[in-house]
Amino acid sequence: MNIRQLEIFLAVCETMSVTETSKRLYLSQPAISKTIRELETDIGILLFDRINGKLHLNEAGKIFRIKADQLMEDFEALKNFDSHSSGKIPLRLGISLTIAMNSLPYAVEQFKIKYPETPLKIYSENVQQVQQRLLNGEIDIAFIEGFESNQGFNTEILSEYSLFLVCSSHSKFAGKEKINRDDLLSLPFLLREKGSTLRDCFDELTHELKADISPVLESINTEVLIKAAQAGMGITVLPEPLAIQYLNDGIFKRLYIDGCKMSTVNYVITLKGKNGNKRYTDIINYFKKAEEQYANFIK
Repeated sequence: MNIRQLEIFLAVCETMSVTETSKRLYLSQPAISKTIRELETDIGILLFDRINGKLHLNEAGKIFRIKADQLMEDFEALKNFDSHSSGKIPLRLGISLTIAMNSLPYAVEQFKIKYPETPLKIYSENVQQVQQRLLNGEIDIAFIEGFESNQGFNTEILSEYSLFLVCSSHSKFAGKEKINRDDLLSLPFLLREKGSTLRDCFDELTHELKADISPVLESINTEVLIKAAQAGMGITVLPEPLAIQYLNDGIFKRLYIDGCKMSTVNYVITLKGKNGNKRYTDIINYFKKAEEQYANFIK
């Protein structure tokens, strides 16, 4: 296996077409195909499935792509390395929206004080998008709510958020401070999509209560749910950092399910086998500090 093979492999991953890759790299199609076959032979595993004449990156190929991307990034950094280069390599972060709202300003401020020359590339997105960037090798560190276990990654607990059931303080539901199983079956709920952290936590709770809920509104956007709840359309589930200001301002009222609590765990995720450095450790510690400060503030 050599660098040229990896370059061609990654180019094919981008185009998923030998024809397009040959045009991009100014190589013949047979040369591209031969290089991919040789690479697969060298490592002893197929990286692509060939279905109806088309290439499809298989699971082994997806993992290999992450490793190859990192290797090529490191190789390019070495080629251009000088005494000032190490601090100028971007640190790439993926942060779920709630954590970003809570901790991003403080963490970035502290990081830039210590590492003014180090660029930060930050993606603040929903959990699924951040997870996908991590799987694709597009970010170095992820700070997200919940995580589907994957043997290719290191996980570390960052913090924990309570989840609140809230509704408009002016809605007809606001008179019910505590709700039971029968209420769950009759009240209108405004929920995130299945597979999201908030929805999974809520569904787990209602399943235990044998109360399967069909929401009147389902959205991938928490802001849509907040607006709908403000308009009195129903009850939604929010992490405490998002809910607290609305509660303090009297816009929302919190509802309680008898004897039940919901919470979600936030994690720091890094690629297993990827050597971190002091910058990694420091940015993680800054986020931890910000989360601790918030937890102390709301006590």
